[in-house]
Amino acid sequence: MKKNFLWMSAIAAMLTLGMASCNKYDNAVPDPVIPEPPVDEEISLDLTNRVSTSAWGQGGFAGAWAAPEVTTADGRTSGMAEKYGEGAEVIAETGIIMQQTIDELPNGIYTAEIYANAFFTDGRGFESDLVDGATDVVYVFANEAKTPVVAKVGTGTTENGLYTVQAEVTDGKLTLGLGKDKAGTNWHSIQIKSLTFTGKVSAVFESLNLEKTIADFEGKKMSDEAKKALEFLKDAPQTAEGLNQVLQALVLIQLSAHSYDVIASGVIPTDNLDNWVCTNGNTFHINTWSTEGNSDGTNMTTPFVECWRNAGEGALNDGNIICLLPGLNPGEKYTVSALIRVNSEAGNQPTGATLYCGDTNTDICTTGTAFEFNAIKGVYGTFTAEGTVNQEGNLEFGVKIAGANFNWIAIKDVTIK
Repeated sequence: MKKNFLWMSAIAAMLTLGMASCNKYDNAVPDPVIPEPPVDEEISLDLTNRVSTSAWGQGGFAGAWAAPEVTTADGRTSGMAEKYGEGAEVIAETGIIMQQTIDELPNGIYTAEIYANAFFTDGRGFESDLVDGATDVVYVFANEAKTPVVAKVGTGTTENGLYTVQAEVTDGKLTLGLGKDKAGTNWHSIQIKSLTFTGKVSAVFESLNLEKTIADFEGKKMSDEAKKALEFLKDAPQTAEGLNQVLQALVLIQLSAHSYDVIASGVIPTDNLDNWVCTNGNTFHINTWSTEGNSDGTNMTTPFVECWRNAGEGALNDGNIICLLPGLNPGEKYTVSALIRVNSEAGNQPTGATLYCGDTNTDICTTGTAFEFNAIKGVYGTFTAEGTVNQEGNLEFGVKIAGANFNWIAIKDVTIK
């Protein structure tokens, strides 16, 4: 994994500050005081953002009905990365099942909180000797350190297991994952909750390689505030307080450059959730499997961003689907367009969805094209809104859901200019 400076949680990192002492002299005429070198303070940083939610080398993601979605310490919502198979060969498999390696890390101690599940899915035509509740079959790991996972007999869970594992990094690399010591299970899932670094300030500065960062970003389009942050990096004090400022500067620089790169491309990706969040508490993810859009006339083909709720549970909750482009110059104006489809699997004519960008709003349900498909009633269309970057340097757009009578909304083909 390449270095990623989007360390949003680092802004709120807990910095444990040491106090440098200085010599005192009793001489009537004191000798010149030679300043002591800065104390190499020990700090703790939340580096959850360095772990991908999708790079576990798995076959897919567990549906929320099989294993609940989780929220990482840095605010990402994700399904459980899963690997499933059937038959005696899968049951007998041992060794590493899923893993990912994060490199260019500061050396020190890392504590990972990891969600994990392991099951033998009985009743599917193959057998296992797994004892329900066994702790000697599956484990999560960080480098060489392991923590046992409770293995169960069943086909799903309403609560993911949560385990902690701690390891030392001496070469800038940390590998996290899930493995098996013995036969017994055929369905496994994993996801990160948090990753915390504890170590020396000097180790963090060494891993940051600020000279390379400055060279990489000089000349890139970014906001005026981000340019000031880049200048600060050139003479940043290598102390705990200085590190806190450096991490904030790096976040702003990276986010600003990324936002302007996205704008230059003219396209907001909808095959990942890098810029997207949802506030209504319903299932929110990238859909890579639905086929309705191939034949319902909407052209909502995969992949796309979706917010969904089982029709039997009712309509979507109030909340916003938000796409955020931070680190822009306040006052800049942009126009956003998106293909949006609103479905009611209960057969209602949809109401309660609005596209917004900044302070402008476009009602989706009254201005879109109505359709019916397999007892589903819906509205779709390409909708446009213009917005202004706010004083904090953020351009926010998305869909407001309020008083909805539908259970499914999908978004793709998002452009910006």
